[in-house]
Amino acid sequence: MIWHLLAVFIIGLCGGAFAFLFRKLSRDKLPSWIIPVCAGLGMLGYLAYYDYTWFEFKRSQLPPESVVIEQDRASNFFRPWSYLAPSVSSFAILDGKFRETRQDGQILVEYIRYEFINDYIERLESQSYVLNCTTGEQLPVMPSDSQAPIKVELITSDSLLYKQLCR
Repeated sequence: MIWHLLAVFIIGLCGGAFAFLFRKLSRDKLPSWIIPVCAGLGMLGYLAYYDYTWFEFKRSQLPPESVVIEQDRASNFFRPWSYLAPSVSSFAILDGKFRETRQDGQILVEYIRYEFINDYIERLESQSYVLNCTTGEQLPVMPSDSQAPIKVELITSDSLLYKQLCR
């Protein structure tokens, strides 16, 4: 995070320096307000570039057997370029490691779902699940001391998650 913030400041400084250089080369014929405008545009340009390349960069760091099962694109007030073309703000993956068991004639698959979130800070959330491939029901695996209610989700057989886990 600190390196990202440092890069924004450096890009702003370079953008302002180039505008100052062009102003001096034009013998002060360019207006003086061009310096902070170019610095701000450089910073916004870098932030937009980072937003649009974040997903591909994170995906390139994952192991080759991991599969992206879900992507979320969202607009944000503090990212005005996202209203024109929203970038990927979060995505979920399966790492390719799961355990399949048979119980009472039903196929149960245990797996971990990892979700990468691009917020003001980058986050990684992981959750263990059990999927019944026979009925399409999915349950989150909660710690034994958790008081949260368990909610059963229905997974359709045409979803990418079902296709990856219930072959």
